Amino acid sequence: MTPKKNSGHRAHHSRRQKSKTGGTPSKKRSGGAGRTAVRKAEAGAIARAPTVRELAAQLGISHTTVAFALRNSARVSVETRRLVQAAAHKAGYRKNPLVNALMAQVRQRQRLQPTGEVVAYLTSCDTEDDWRRHPSLVQQFDGARKRARELGFDLQPVWMGTVGEHSRQTARVLTARGVRGSVLAPIGINHRTLELDWTEHAVVTIGYSFRQVSLHRAVHDNVNLAMSCYSHLRKTGYRRIGMAMHALDDERVRHLWLTGCLGAQRVHGGEPVEPLLFPDYTDPAAFRKWFACEKPDAVISIWQDQPLGWMRENGIGVPEDAGYATLDVVDRVGQIAGMLQDNRGVGAAAMDLLASQLFRNEIGIPQTPTVTMIEGTWVDGPTVARRE
Repeated sequence: MTPKKNSGHRAHHSRRQKSKTGGTPSKKRSGGAGRTAVRKAEAGAIARAPTVRELAAQLGISHTTVAFALRNSARVSVETRRLVQAAAHKAGYRKNPLVNALMAQVRQRQRLQPTGEVVAYLTSCDTEDDWRRHPSLVQQFDGARKRARELGFDLQPVWMGTVGEHSRQTARVLTARGVRGSVLAPIGINHRTLELDWTEHAVVTIGYSFRQVSLHRAVHDNVNLAMSCYSHLRKTGYRRIGMAMHALDDERVRHLWLTGCLGAQRVHGGEPVEPLLFPDYTDPAAFRKWFACEKPDAVISIWQDQPLGWMRENGIGVPEDAGYATLDVVDRVGQIAGMLQDNRGVGAAAMDLLASQLFRNEIGIPQTPTVTMIEGTWVDGPTVARRE
């Protein structure tokens, strides 16, 4: 008897709705049934997607192996990973983005402990500790290591031998120790081809010097560095501003310093001065000839000593006769004018890129490499003086 009473109540309620809206009870019930059917279909689709354990049972392997394979972990062979991933795709398995985000947070909290996952800082200077003589490399490492600790990783220097001659052995060591990712320090022009396992390792590089493989990279905003340097010299009163640096130094940054200086001449004005890309740091002849011909009242370069030293050796007073600004002040703030590159920021950005890959288990060469650019700041110094 109770069901009839409920039915009568629904019918009476439907008649009241019809008088108010003009709708029909049958349409209203049909709409509700349609929505219910959609929900059931969606629930069925979700239910049909296998779990990790179900996938493991179908393939006849452990659920731990399946979990590692779906994370593209190097702990599982390439063949097994491909087998599991293909089966998962065919079965309609999909990762839950909310679960992934939660697990990333859980892993990050776990890694905040001192015993974090080890990642490598790959160097290739003449000796194992030679990179520590270069202030910019030290600052980049410090920035990367600080960020690594904040993210729960342990960044450790690993030497690949002079110009990378032992990179193959390095790759084997990294694999044996379970190191999934590395930050590659800037390399020299005469660098050997690196024989790292690019498909089984996540690598982020600093700077533009490494071009063998397309990777995510963290770099200085070199065009803006050059343009900002030129702009500050113009505001100080200099009119004939010329860039002079070794051709290989400009090549290392894909000619972006030259691009910035030439662009600055068009944007910030002044009298045009032909840039100089000299071939040899041991021979000042090309620089002396250029200076005598172009007669710049300010010189922009990359290093703190040359061609500044050549100017002084040639009797050119700095800043009395001509100003000098470097694109990389590094540790000589207060001794020289120019751009202070944020080396620690670049190192931190590189570690951010690497950590994001590891959290997402993106191992290997990225499909779409990204470039993160870090800006620098102008600092005054005694090599530049205001001109009327």
